[in-house]
This record gives sequence, structure tokens and C-alpha cells, in this order.
Amino acid sequence: MHRIYLTAFGAAVIAAGLQPAAQPASATWPTYAVAAAPPEWRHTISHGDLIIAAVNASLRNELGRDLRSGTPIALTSCHIDTIAVETGIARGEGVVVGRTSARLRNADNRPPAWAAPIVARHATGRTSQIDGFVVDLGDRIGLLRPIAHRPICDPCHGRAEQIDPAVLAELRRRYPADRGLGFRSGDLRGWYWVELLKR
Repeated sequence: MHRIYLTAFGAAVIAAGLQPAAQPASATWPTYAVAAAPPEWRHTISHGDLIIAAVNASLRNELGRDLRSGTPIALTSCHIDTIAVETGIARGEGVVVGRTSARLRNADNRPPAWAAPIVARHATGRTSQIDGFVVDLGDRIGLLRPIAHRPICDPCHGRAEQIDPAVLAELRRRYPADRGLGFRSGDLRGWYWVELLKR
């Protein structure tokens, strides 16, 4: 499987369809680098990658449209439009899908319990060094793919001194505990995650 590097558009995490695996946070799950996952999971992993790609493509389209209208309105893509995109795809696919980060902008976007150790272990780094991870959840798998920070993300996730003051003020109003600033191109911005039944 080739590497997938995805652009970050905020950190909204929306779940629909299946509920996340209800297991205690102290539980441990067998975890594999994508390339080392059991061969019988290849079809499920490919399906998960298609879901992540669909979410990413939809968000990229929304963000591009809003950026053409003016940077401040692009916050809507990351904050509100992502809810519709991720919920719609998740419901249609019967999966749970979202985004998270070790440097959260919105505390509601904490990773699922199965993903939390991986997210914490890779709190910093470059996406060129990480392909993704697969977690065995019993009758389903959890798939994590890294999100690369790209220049298009700078207006909301770059260095504070380079962000439009109006945008920075709005971010601080919406997210008082925001940790999603200061990224540079190629940084590990966060993760797409999807939880789906083995097939």
C-alpha cells in the first residue's frame, strides 16, 4: 500500500453508524504498522483508505471554495461543514470516522481509546516518517492515517504571528484551549481515523 499523506482541515471528529469500540482506556489492542498488518485485513484496510480519501476530498473541496471567498469564512469548513461531510460518509458506509491530534484545537476531538496510545506516542514528527497504523478491535479494525500540514493549512494552523488577526481572534474565541497552531509544512498535523468491520 502506498503512503497516504492527507491535508489537515481543522480537527472535527464526528461519529455515525457504528459506535466506537466500547473498551476501557486501560485495554491494549494488537497494533501494526499498515505494511505489517495481517494479509487477510488488506481488503478492509483498502476500504478504510477509500473512506478516508473521500472525507479528505470533500473537505478539500469545501475549504477551497471558502478560501476563494475569504480566509475568515474558511473556518466554517473546518468547524461546521466537516460535520456534514464526515457524518454523511460515516452513515452511508456504516462506519465511525473522524480526525484527531496530539495537539487538539477542540477538546471534543480526543482520539478513540484504541487510537490514543498511538497519537500520544507520535505527538510530533514528520509525515514522511509515518505511514499509518492498524489496530485489532476484535470484529473490526481501527485504521489511522497521518495528516500532513500543508501551506493551505497555514491561515488557521501556521505560526500565530503569520495568521490574520481577525482569524486568530476568532480561533481564540471558539477554542480557548487551542493547541493547533505553529505547524510547518510536512509536520504531522494529526490523524484521520476510521473504525470498520473486518471483511
